[in-house]
Amino acid sequence: MTENAREYAFSTLFFEATRRCNLSCPMCMASSNDREVVKRSKRAELTTDEIERHVLATAQQIGIRIITWSGGEFILRRDAAELLRRATRYGYESTVCTNATRMTRDKLVELEEASGGTLVVALGINSIDNESAWTRDADCDQTLQVLELCAELNIRRHVVVNVGRHNLETLERTLQWLDDHGISYNRSPYTARGSGAEYWDELHFSREQMESTIHPALRKHPNGYISYTPLFLSPEVHERVSGGERNVTVPQNPPIGCWCGTWLAVNTEGEVAPCGILLDEVGCGNVRDRTLYEIVDQSPVFHKLLDRNHLQGKCGRCRYKFTCGGCRAMALFHSGDLMAEDPTCFFEPVDETTVSEHEAETNRMFKRYAFMARQSRRQRSGGPPSTSR
Repeated sequence: MTENAREYAFSTLFFEATRRCNLSCPMCMASSNDREVVKRSKRAELTTDEIERHVLATAQQIGIRIITWSGGEFILRRDAAELLRRATRYGYESTVCTNATRMTRDKLVELEEASGGTLVVALGINSIDNESAWTRDADCDQTLQVLELCAELNIRRHVVVNVGRHNLETLERTLQWLDDHGISYNRSPYTARGSGAEYWDELHFSREQMESTIHPALRKHPNGYISYTPLFLSPEVHERVSGGERNVTVPQNPPIGCWCGTWLAVNTEGEVAPCGILLDEVGCGNVRDRTLYEIVDQSPVFHKLLDRNHLQGKCGRCRYKFTCGGCRAMALFHSGDLMAEDPTCFFEPVDETTVSEHEAETNRMFKRYAFMARQSRRQRSGGPPSTSR
């Protein structure tokens, strides 16, 4: 980078390190249930040394502190622990996403040691009642067993809840269970990426379902404030809490709202996208050809996403366009335009002076979330224990 190069402050790199998987979930975003896709992908997978050279050695230039390793099933890579060891040597923290079926006590211990004690294990739960079991080719009980193992081994836990029509009836109970067990989570909206396209018309949620069911459940649980939209957080409150930290215009410390501009994603073939659920849909360049910094700095997609003044429609005139940003994946999959308004948002602002009726509640819960996030960071650096394990 040159002396006058622009600085970027992404925090997390989502690395979909393989499409290989021992399961065949029908709506897999990585198309791991498609043998032909997996076969082609395996030939093009980044090797261990390529991952170090093209990802680990360069990601800090754009601010990355955390690598989220995913798949497919990441631990099917024979070099999984070695990748964590190399990431640790560069100073990164590691999160491992897993379907739980191959995750044993010995493997957890190995990964925790490889991560230098920074490991977070992220598992998917669509419904704690197992009522949407068909959406995952595994029993929810296996996931719960791994969560219990993590607690026993003092390894931090996280849950990804894929939200769509398949789990509307059980969503509140699932989030309450996670709250009761002190487990952080993020919602991941059902999208038409990969094999999800086959069920898109059947399973994507509507604006009305967001207003009546999904949003009331999300906004009442601070453990999930890590990311969801619409987020009616006062820009003034975030400014005070964060000290004004931004990645260009995208709020940080802590990051909230749409993850585009906080995360970026790389698939196993090296293609870069602004979000994990936009991999294979929005290509910004390949790490084999250019550094991550060059991809971000030269990509028109990143230029627009990082400056939320480019947002269109009601997102562009909204008081919360910086603290929320609208879900860019929902905009793309519904309209074909990444910068269009989020069609699943029920808020109708006249202009930037229009205040949501949910702002006060959101501000209050966000402060709790920010406190918990900072407590967790202090705990990782040797401070007092947190309830997030």
